[in-house]
Amino acid sequence: MWPVVLWWVVLEGLGLLALPLAFTLFAPTSAYGYPFAKVISLLVITYVAWLAGYVLPMPAAVHGAVALVAVAAAAAGWWNRRALADWLRGGGWRTILRHDLLWTAGFLFFAWHRSLNPDIFQQEKYMDFAFYNLLARTAHMPPPDPWMAGQTINYYYFGYLMFATLARLIPLPTFISYNLCVATIGGLAFSLTVGVTLQLTRRWGLALLGGAMSVLLGNLDGFWQVLEKGTVRHMDFWRSSRVIDGDSTINEFPFFSTIHGDLHPHFMVLPVSIFLLGILLDERLFPSRAVDQPRAGVRAWLPFALVSFVLGAMVAISTWELPMGALVVTLLAGRWQPLTPLFSKERLLLAARVAAALVGAYLLFLPFYLGFVPPPGGVGAKFARTSLFQFITVFGFLLFPPAVLVGVRLRPLLSGAAEWRQLLFAAGALLILVAALAGNAVFPLLFVIVAGAMVVAYGDAGETERAGFLLTAAAATALLACEIVFLKDAYGEKLYRMNTVFKLYFQAWTILAIASPWCVGRLLDHRWEWRAAPIVLRWSVGLLAVAAACYPLGITIDRLSAPATLNGNRYLEQAEYRDDFAAITWLRQNVTDLPVILEATGNPYSYFARFSSNTGLPTVLGWGNHEGLWRGHDREVSSRSRDVEHMYKAATLDEVRPLLDKYGVRYIVIGDLERQQYKGTGLQKFATLDVVFQRGGTTIYRR
Repeated sequence: MWPVVLWWVVLEGLGLLALPLAFTLFAPTSAYGYPFAKVISLLVITYVAWLAGYVLPMPAAVHGAVALVAVAAAAAGWWNRRALADWLRGGGWRTILRHDLLWTAGFLFFAWHRSLNPDIFQQEKYMDFAFYNLLARTAHMPPPDPWMAGQTINYYYFGYLMFATLARLIPLPTFISYNLCVATIGGLAFSLTVGVTLQLTRRWGLALLGGAMSVLLGNLDGFWQVLEKGTVRHMDFWRSSRVIDGDSTINEFPFFSTIHGDLHPHFMVLPVSIFLLGILLDERLFPSRAVDQPRAGVRAWLPFALVSFVLGAMVAISTWELPMGALVVTLLAGRWQPLTPLFSKERLLLAARVAAALVGAYLLFLPFYLGFVPPPGGVGAKFARTSLFQFITVFGFLLFPPAVLVGVRLRPLLSGAAEWRQLLFAAGALLILVAALAGNAVFPLLFVIVAGAMVVAYGDAGETERAGFLLTAAAATALLACEIVFLKDAYGEKLYRMNTVFKLYFQAWTILAIASPWCVGRLLDHRWEWRAAPIVLRWSVGLLAVAAACYPLGITIDRLSAPATLNGNRYLEQAEYRDDFAAITWLRQNVTDLPVILEATGNPYSYFARFSSNTGLPTVLGWGNHEGLWRGHDREVSSRSRDVEHMYKAATLDEVRPLLDKYGVRYIVIGDLERQQYKGTGLQKFATLDVVFQRGGTTIYRR
């Protein structure tokens, strides 16, 4: 229990530390940015420590960054002391308490859930744990690669660094803090979504619905499972994340990702991407009305500078965030402007500011890009045949209110549409016909939502309403893109759009969790000709929410019998792993810096790379499959695999000494996995080296 309390106290302290900074930037309708304060602290401290880490030891860089943020917060608090004191006396402390209760509830719920399934093992947890461990112990930047000794990480690592920086501030073992990081993301996603939805709707009920949609509810597959099995028990955990085209795509959603526990970039970026939406929807930074717009000077550029920093951090955490991040900035930053004329002075100036923000996002994180070589890729085009039933299973609940609202608001516009709107819908009708002939019903549905939301946003909605429709259009655009384009990667023809669907669906879910409750509110406020419409709407949303709750309820019930612990190494205490666990523990307790270890390399999603993953110490080669993906199938990956095999199987130490020197190997592991992988008498040659640890079948030699 005390690790949870300690972690919570530190995060609370970081949130209160950033309150004066947030108060200076954000509007009263955003609770002066307090819901975002924890993310602000984490981002700024990590960024400053990251840059300083190129010239200073990382421990000093981290503590210096905390001190710098504290000084900046003190200066901002002193500058705004009267306004801040008035706000706190006038009820601001209640606002802080409400948002902290939301964050605490979400954090404790997911910490409890992680305690029911805490093992940092299987799927891609070893990859995530290796990066996390290394970044929590490395003394310098850029960070070395834990799975390719002598190289730097060629992966988007800023999210791992953000949570490793937090771990440096809290004296907990990483096999516990890893699970608390996962719970932190879930808790922040819940509280941040509530905060942003409250900005947009001004209604607590709708805001709580947004928080539930974001990270507490699942898709409708859980409901279908209940109908098939006749019980909410024995839920198929994996199936609900592989609905679209079976195993050829991935459709994770935040609840699944949180309880699954892979500390992966698409998941770690979640609080930061919600923060970006909060910035863009803030009425002080980006007002909805033209009369509130700053015309010139620093005030006009400051919001875009903030966007540059946050968007830059998002892309350094997960590069898949760039297309949607750029889209929402483009749509929301200038939402106060009418659509026409397209080339007005104000619109051109807005375009220049958005372009400057995108360039700034790159320049602020230039050290990352200078050390990152993206694997070969590009954009491909292919018309998909997504099943409408499968699509509705994933997004039926979240898309229902936006689809109904767009239809309701579009109807009067169509009857008296201007010529340009008629042309737009003529083109839309043609595209729908083509899609129908191609056998894809998802494409026309999404096209209508995108086009309809844009038409309503600029043809019928008031300035203060426009943001909700633009959010709807952005989310539907991400989903529509999955039907016609894909980002090329190394997964082959069958899995050509696996990652595209994975990442864009996840981003669309986040946006719809904010837009959908707003749409519910607009529908409830609509003047209906049919009096029963509001009742039908409430029942429809309520029943869909119950259906979406089947999956999280079933998974939670199924796990209740498990013993609760946050020890992510619990599985290592089993008899088959116990000797390795003792050796891993010895390395953690006795080895400093980052000496290279030699261990078996092999297939991904397995027990291979167990020492480098659990300690953060670099090895010659971890999961070669993943290194190949990150490095564009660099031939060095296969060369290292052969070298590792040769170092274990060669008959004499003299034969492998040049390779041991080449990779700087200091420690050599011999365990059951090495004996299985490298059969023969070659392992006996290491007996001439110093034995620094031995238990059962596991021995560690030191050169």
